[in-house]
Amino acid sequence: MYSVFPIFLCGFLSFFLSLIFVFATIKLAKKYNWYDEVDPRKIHKGSVPRLGGLGLFLSFCIVYVFYRLFFHNVYFDEMPFFIGGVVIWLCGIVDDFCNLRARVKFIIQFVSIAVVVYLSPFYLDNIFSFNLPSVEIFGTQFPLLGKFLTFCWIIFLVNAFNLIDGIDWLCSGICLFAIGTIGFLFITNQINASFPIILCGSILGFMVFNKPSAKIFLGDGGSQTLGYCVAVIPLFLNQGIVSELKIIIMILLAVIPGTDVIAAIWRRLREHRSIFSTDRGHIHHKLLNIGFTKLSALLYLLILQFMTCLAICISQYLGLVGANVLLIGTFIIIVIFFVSIHFLNRYVNKKGKGLLSENAQKEH
Repeated sequence: MYSVFPIFLCGFLSFFLSLIFVFATIKLAKKYNWYDEVDPRKIHKGSVPRLGGLGLFLSFCIVYVFYRLFFHNVYFDEMPFFIGGVVIWLCGIVDDFCNLRARVKFIIQFVSIAVVVYLSPFYLDNIFSFNLPSVEIFGTQFPLLGKFLTFCWIIFLVNAFNLIDGIDWLCSGICLFAIGTIGFLFITNQINASFPIILCGSILGFMVFNKPSAKIFLGDGGSQTLGYCVAVIPLFLNQGIVSELKIIIMILLAVIPGTDVIAAIWRRLREHRSIFSTDRGHIHHKLLNIGFTKLSALLYLLILQFMTCLAICISQYLGLVGANVLLIGTFIIIVIFFVSIHFLNRYVNKKGKGLLSENAQKEH
């Protein structure tokens, strides 16, 4: 078994490098006026840079490559996913500077993720113990359905985490718990945990400057790439009981942003708007609209994410049946939470007591 000491050592290194790089980014943003635009949809005020993903992932890439070169062999099977993450990150950074159109970003995501999934040997090969069938293409068995579902999952989470990034610490905190949980699952199943643990160090370094009131935001380069990581890393879990529970674990790790983006798509289709349009109807907006403060809304959602991740960790010590009951029960509780907030938000709006002007408008 590999030693975990170098992994945690590199995790601390990535934390300190992230501190340095994010701090330097803030100084450069101040010097060159690289600030996030303020518009009616956003809830922050003042000049705040949105380039946190630059320092976060630069520190991660440096330390991760260092670890792979000096402490552990590089597995080229993982390289397509790593390179794909770099493409998503660079696209997001460009968007943070140039404000790319939503459709342009989606096309770049579509092409890069499609290539990554096609080249990588890691994909969803079963769902709830049901093996996904392959099809014969030019005399070779190709897991078309598994690859397609993997592609949809990754592109879904890339955009889900981008949309949940609306309150200081929210997206980064959800990702910290999710990726930290993956690191725990890797270690307990004797899988190399360098990727999630080093990434957690970089996220923590960023969060020092992103705490309310934030000095810097994740930006698209940060939120989209973190969503990509939460989608991709669990695909390597193929040992022990976790392999039987992989699909429900993946869903639960991203259940808050995932449920939120499904609700957003349904809301926009129902109102005959483009799914790429923006609004103030996300879960954090609804909590603020019904009377939560920014801090209480943040704590509410982070505690929900923490309890979900705790359930995932506990499930590893239960039998398969007990683990499924715990995880499915956790999922049902979160769905009930979202439905309750939705109807409470609708009630508040009908009474004309909504605190966010857009949500106080007509509620269908």
